[in-house]
Amino acid sequence: MEMRNVLGAAVVAVVAASGPAAAADERVWGAETLESRVLTVYADGFAQVEETRSGDLPKGTLRLRIGDVASGIVPESAILRGDRLAVKDMSIRPSLVDPHALLVDALGKTVKAVRTDPRTGEDKTENAILLVIDPKPILRIGDRIEVNYPGRIVLPATPDTPMPGAAQLDYGLESAGAGKRALTLQYLVPGMRWQADYAAVYDESKGQIALNGWIGISNGTDDSFRDVQLRVVSGNVSRVADSGDVTAFRAKAAMADEAMRPQAISGYRLYPVSKSVSIDAGERKQVAFLDRAAIPVKRSYRIVDPVGVFRSAPGFWPRRGAFLRLAFDNAVAGGVTPPMPAGVMRVMAYRPTEADLFLGEDHIDHTPEGAQVVAQLGRVVDVAYEASRLEYRDISRSASEQRFTVTLFNDGERPAEVEVAQTFPGQWTIFEEDATHTRRDAQTAVWKAVVEPRQRTTITFWVRISTGS
Repeated sequence: MEMRNVLGAAVVAVVAASGPAAAADERVWGAETLESRVLTVYADGFAQVEETRSGDLPKGTLRLRIGDVASGIVPESAILRGDRLAVKDMSIRPSLVDPHALLVDALGKTVKAVRTDPRTGEDKTENAILLVIDPKPILRIGDRIEVNYPGRIVLPATPDTPMPGAAQLDYGLESAGAGKRALTLQYLVPGMRWQADYAAVYDESKGQIALNGWIGISNGTDDSFRDVQLRVVSGNVSRVADSGDVTAFRAKAAMADEAMRPQAISGYRLYPVSKSVSIDAGERKQVAFLDRAAIPVKRSYRIVDPVGVFRSAPGFWPRRGAFLRLAFDNAVAGGVTPPMPAGVMRVMAYRPTEADLFLGEDHIDHTPEGAQVVAQLGRVVDVAYEASRLEYRDISRSASEQRFTVTLFNDGERPAEVEVAQTFPGQWTIFEEDATHTRRDAQTAVWKAVVEPRQRTTITFWVRISTGS
């Protein structure tokens, strides 16, 4: 009996000498220290997490373990900040619950030794100290040492116990004061992205649309984010291809509670989306961010390159539908209008006595306040065109003169405003026409016409084209 006590004391002494630092110099901050979490998602496929943690810290040198950190964290991106606090070193513990790692953490600590009585099937539980784990666990139970314990070891769950879907950061710190402290932890997590989606209902009789905007968040990580403040960033942030060397974009502007409106930061655009939202691992969530009604909208039709200008082009182009376009200004009368992030706009036609009809969708670019939003929705039937080349004559080996006519049809019941855009190669001049064109750019001529209901209109023009030097 005395020999066993000496052996137990020796083993405990070895464990104490080789184990972690004294408890007074360690702090473990688990999920209970998390006061708030801000999730900023980028369209490039990653997110920035900013956490506010609060707990007691001693003065002097210590180790702080911060648990419940996203398992996909990019360790090199982690930034820990706090008043009167200097960070000396940092390491990360993996998110997997490793039985061996759990036993290592429990060395020298009190555990539960559970043995089942083979006669009654009842469990008998005793307090034990875990002395050794390799090659087999050795326990001190009361005044005896158990080398081949015929039962199982139950470990107490503590805030520093690794949990599935969470990592743990281990910091070496120098604290200039003792007491309760609030710290800020920032880090990057790959596997998340966002996109904007818009749903519009077009009322043709009133010339208006009602518009709803949604931010879609795709969480492709193994982490769930509960009750986070959600923001998204418009713009593409430069990152190094090696995930171990990341340039992080840090949004330093605070979001004002009184105005959930975007902020410009170094040319990027930060959109506050929600003050509290939960996004599970693998989930795609839509969060509403825009709701406007009775927006004046202009309907028009567009025809692009109705004719071919090379000799090999055919002489006749049969009837084809024009593109339907809806345009409106990103402006709110008497108020501040937030920019609209780039995304997909889907438009339904309002029908008061029947089900609405899907008209089409288009990708819109980032649209600042006061700028025009244009959605080109698809080809229609009632507004159409056909075209012919009436004459072709060569002037030289690299130049020609050609005469075209484009016929515009409107079989609908309302006037149709039609834009015809034709591109030309090389140097070109329209020297004769029966409708005035404008130059949109160096290659494009544009004609505009209003075609009355059940009517047709023609545009005829001569163009001289030179493709030589």
